[in-house]
Amino acid sequence: MPSSPFGHPHARSKCYATWFIRLQAWKLAGKYGFAVHENEDIHQELTLHLLKQWPNYDETKSEPTTFIATVINAKVRDMLRVQRAQLREEPLDDFLEEELDEGILDGIRGQPDVSDFDRIDLRLDTEAVLAGLPPDLRQLAEILKEMSVAAAARELGIPKTTLWRRVDVLKSHFEAAGFGSDFPLPETHNKEQE
Repeated sequence: MPSSPFGHPHARSKCYATWFIRLQAWKLAGKYGFAVHENEDIHQELTLHLLKQWPNYDETKSEPTTFIATVINAKVRDMLRVQRAQLREEPLDDFLEEELDEGILDGIRGQPDVSDFDRIDLRLDTEAVLAGLPPDLRQLAEILKEMSVAAAARELGIPKTTLWRRVDVLKSHFEAAGFGSDFPLPETHNKEQE
């Protein structure tokens, strides 16, 4: 096994790892929630990750450049996943803080302030709609109470696109029962975000 991931020549550079890490850091810096000045930090994080993974390289299974690209791309995907999660959390936190400051949330469960009577009424109406659903849609509604659409698709062993179509049918049942677009079911979905 080569002792280092660095120094493997490639058509684009004398050292493929250095070139590829620089390219990926440049692609991330200033985009996807990363600041422009984070280029060097991203470069260092990718380099460190490659060095940690290098002992797993097996020259009988792949070329060094293939291994390097695979390891770096996996780390980039992981960094993007973490960054997206942080971006999703921040606006929600800001929203909740504003709502709490204005006294709109009850402060106990973080839900809009609704009377107990209205909650009971909503629960009874929801249970009536659920009771009138076909068994497969009732099962889906119960699963979606506990899981995300992606987790439910895995649980049911079906593609997410198929599940989203079923969610749309489920949503139409609730809309037919008088629940408007503010009912807490997924609105439309964006397949690019999946």
